[in-house]
Amino acid sequence: MSGYGEKDSTAKSLFTVGVITVFSFVFLFYWDVFKLLRESSVSFSTSYLPDFTILFWRMLCLCVGVSAIIYMFRKKTGHMVVLDHETRSEITLHPLGIKKFVTFSSWTLLCNVAYFLLATLSSISLLFTFTVPSWLHILQVLFFATALGSAFLTSTIVRYVILPGEVKQKRVHKHQFYFHNQMMHNFAAIFLGVEIILIQPNLQPYFAIFGLLIGILYALFAYPFAYFGGGYYVYSFLDPRLKFAPLLVSGLAGAISVFYLGLWLISQLIASFPLIGSVVVVVWLLLIVQFRPEEFEPNVEQSSPLQE
Repeated sequence: MSGYGEKDSTAKSLFTVGVITVFSFVFLFYWDVFKLLRESSVSFSTSYLPDFTILFWRMLCLCVGVSAIIYMFRKKTGHMVVLDHETRSEITLHPLGIKKFVTFSSWTLLCNVAYFLLATLSSISLLFTFTVPSWLHILQVLFFATALGSAFLTSTIVRYVILPGEVKQKRVHKHQFYFHNQMMHNFAAIFLGVEIILIQPNLQPYFAIFGLLIGILYALFAYPFAYFGGGYYVYSFLDPRLKFAPLLVSGLAGAISVFYLGLWLISQLIASFPLIGSVVVVVWLLLIVQFRPEEFEPNVEQSSPLQE
């Protein structure tokens, strides 16, 4: 595989990850983000719709997400084209069960489910007037901010990078549109986008720090997983030995934060002009989701880089 320099960049990659991690935690406490999370959580319990309607919506999103996770465990097939750590070449694997949850898109799904689980509990407590711990409300906002940037970035990459690449190679990729992949690549973003419209949460730009942290956390998972665990990288650009690996991992973390900031700006627009802001969210979603594969004449039957 091209992209490797004369020298191994692992040390530089780890240093970059370390620096980003340290600065992220410094600003996390400097901005008193946890206080902001607590203050913002109040807005997640209000809506122009009846409380029961919001509870029903959140339970629906939660059930669909949990169903996707169960589907991933129950489905007895799986295909991933990954980068082998030793040979530095692509190989095809057939992961089953928990091994399917090594992709970033699956992490996005888990964050989405975590948010709607906490949001459902919050709605139930509001509807039946009982108190839940304050940390639950804090985690609810934290997972929302994390899932928001991750989901919109995932949908964008799948729509404009992964799927066009499949078509260009004339590779059969109908499995990209199986139920669980639809949830990871399309509905995670749709559910969160609709949540913004319905709830109109009071978000803060400082919550973009969680985009950096989830990106770095995934890199910290991918490195030892390839070295000591699975022996491969789900995404070839995460190989820390690559010449530009430090920039690539920084780009992943930064991109999640940038997408969150874009959605934060839209949330501000919704606060002032609800109809216009809602239209912007819908248009953004229409631009990044895709529910059907493009028609083409395949060369050979082979698997695409993302899992079945």
